[in-house]
Amino acid sequence: MAGSEYDLKTLLDVARWEDVQDQLASITRTAIITIDYKGNPISKHSGRTAFCTVIRENPVTCKRCYRCDALAGLEAVRRSEPFIYLCHCGIVDVAVPVVVGNQYLGAVMFGQVRLPDGDRDGQVRRLVNEISYFRPEEQDSREELMEKYRQLPEMEYSRIVEVAALINSVVRYIVGRAVQNRSDRMAYEWVLRSGLPPSLDWRDSEGDQPHESGKSSIPEDSPIYPALSYMEGHRSEMLRMSQMAELCHLSPSYFSKLFLRELGENYTEYMKRQKVSWAKEMLRKTDKSVGEISTELGFLDSSYFIKVFKTFEGITPLAYRQEKYFT
Repeated sequence: MAGSEYDLKTLLDVARWEDVQDQLASITRTAIITIDYKGNPISKHSGRTAFCTVIRENPVTCKRCYRCDALAGLEAVRRSEPFIYLCHCGIVDVAVPVVVGNQYLGAVMFGQVRLPDGDRDGQVRRLVNEISYFRPEEQDSREELMEKYRQLPEMEYSRIVEVAALINSVVRYIVGRAVQNRSDRMAYEWVLRSGLPPSLDWRDSEGDQPHESGKSSIPEDSPIYPALSYMEGHRSEMLRMSQMAELCHLSPSYFSKLFLRELGENYTEYMKRQKVSWAKEMLRKTDKSVGEISTELGFLDSSYFIKVFKTFEGITPLAYRQEKYFT
């Protein structure tokens, strides 16, 4: 997780997320809790069962619960999908991973249900080798705990899979929007600090969404997304890589490494390619001269612009325009 400053506690509005948790727990009839990457809870427990309340409030078995949560979250990340398993008490839980870019932040855990007899069929893996029990000394307490165990809701495996898909979709959407909001705020704060005038086309006119052309297929939760979004809204600027790394709160070396890995080319080549792409759009859709387009895209020398254009397209900007108009 080095090189990134994402943190689940600060990324999510925990109080509002807990309201969502409560509703999901009620609709799905499961218990839900959100943990960080170490397995520590960062939210309250929505819909917790009476059996798990006893287990989690015991200082010995509570540690086993935390360990199961942490291990299950890591397994979910490894699989890149929700992980269904049996906890140390032998009941079904599910870990839904929360990932931003390549950084594992934590997981949304749900479950505290039992499978109906005969519905297991080896589909649910036991997370730990031995099932541990909390054994109260008093016989009455043991019987009471077993009664709480028998009262755990039953849920068919196919239904658990459906609920996992639902919660996974909700988590991905909410985290994606939280990352986008954070990226926009960081970009705006960076503009204010840098003294650069905010561009009027930072957002488009419909739906207040970022321009889509030129941002490749990079997801909004990528650590380098703020840089691509800012570049799109500031086409007239020649932005240095160090500036974009600062915008993303990354070191230049780590930003460069991520950029190459996610886009397949280095930052300088990508920026040139994007400038050429925007130039082609202007050549097709406007009657602006090559010199005007060069200036609007931040080139100080139109001859250098022509050279860059020809490197990528094999022809000059004027030849490209003539080819589009007359062929």
